[in-house]
Amino acid sequence: MAELIRSFTDQFISNLQVKKYIQIYADKHHKHLKLQVRPSGKKSYFFRAKCNGKDIKRKIGEVGQITVPMAKVLADKTLRELRHSDREFEIAEQYTPSKYITINNVFELYKANELDYRKTIAGRTHALEVAYNTHVKKQIGDCFVVEISKKFARSFLKEIEPKGYSAHNKVISVLKAAFNYVIDYEEQLGISVNPFERMKKMQSIARNRYLSYEEAGRLLNALSKVSDQDVADIYRIALFTGARLSNVKSMQWADLNLSSAIWLIPATLTKTRQQYEIPLHKAVLEILRARKSRGGSAHFVFPARNKSKYGYITGGDKIWKEAITLAGLYHENPNIRPRPHDLRRTFATWQIQSGADISVVSKALCHTSLKHTLIYAHTNMDQVRSAIEGAFEGITYSFTA
Repeated sequence: MAELIRSFTDQFISNLQVKKYIQIYADKHHKHLKLQVRPSGKKSYFFRAKCNGKDIKRKIGEVGQITVPMAKVLADKTLRELRHSDREFEIAEQYTPSKYITINNVFELYKANELDYRKTIAGRTHALEVAYNTHVKKQIGDCFVVEISKKFARSFLKEIEPKGYSAHNKVISVLKAAFNYVIDYEEQLGISVNPFERMKKMQSIARNRYLSYEEAGRLLNALSKVSDQDVADIYRIALFTGARLSNVKSMQWADLNLSSAIWLIPATLTKTRQQYEIPLHKAVLEILRARKSRGGSAHFVFPARNKSKYGYITGGDKIWKEAITLAGLYHENPNIRPRPHDLRRTFATWQIQSGADISVVSKALCHTSLKHTLIYAHTNMDQVRSAIEGAFEGITYSFTA
């Protein structure tokens, strides 16, 4: 019977039409995983492959009793067992169901059944998935879970430390979460120990970098000289609105009222899932009107110039580095040189130092709590110096010998 090759998903399988004859499907990315659909409507997963010239077929489970990701994991496990040896295959099948489960298998189940359901701004890839794909998948993803000791886990995380606390801590988070998921919800795998459970995160570095007026002037001058003026506009608007870069990049003409100088950010695109209105500075209006005059009918203010998953410009780190280098602000120490998010910190700090009420600044930043705004509040050094000098005005002193 001819097999139809398809990508197995919950939607595909649930939408399959039952016919008067048995249908056999093979998964596009796991061709040893088969789906049998009977005329009665019963749908079953099977493993099928050749081993030493023999046709091997083993039932994995019924649709509805196991998920698609689990069927893929079990099919992969069976293939590894067969490749090891027929004898060990029988032993493993009866006594050690987790023997051929890899870390990648664990993550795939966690991603499919939990991580994929977490909403992200504009449908972006979740930060934990990015961390896994960048720092874990190729490095240790193919390692068998039964071979991962706590000593191995600690050694691996030590190798991640030089990449910084952010990468290190995200790797710990995703590995802990993935193993906890399969322990709690995928009992048939036989995994009961999380080797990353007691691994500690690196202490984060408190960052309070913001631009002085002189530095901001140098940066704006440098942005006028960089090689990509579309990205330069993104950073200019970020400084004058205090908006998150993700919101600036995904800005839509339909959400702008240039006559009222208001930018409406829909709840679907905000970190807090609330709708916000941001008053637009005259510098921003000037940028937007200039773009409008030459932008045609594009949906986004910053439409992607090449084929893009999102439809608008993404990235921009190279242009940022080019700008801060031209401005003389680049430093080898990442905690000293300004980062794009420091534009938001600068926006808030300047307002507070000019005497603006913290609640007003909080609204401008689209915060839901004042405690989030206080992170951006930094005291002006001139104010500190004035306070110190004022405190000692009443004392007469002399340091002459």
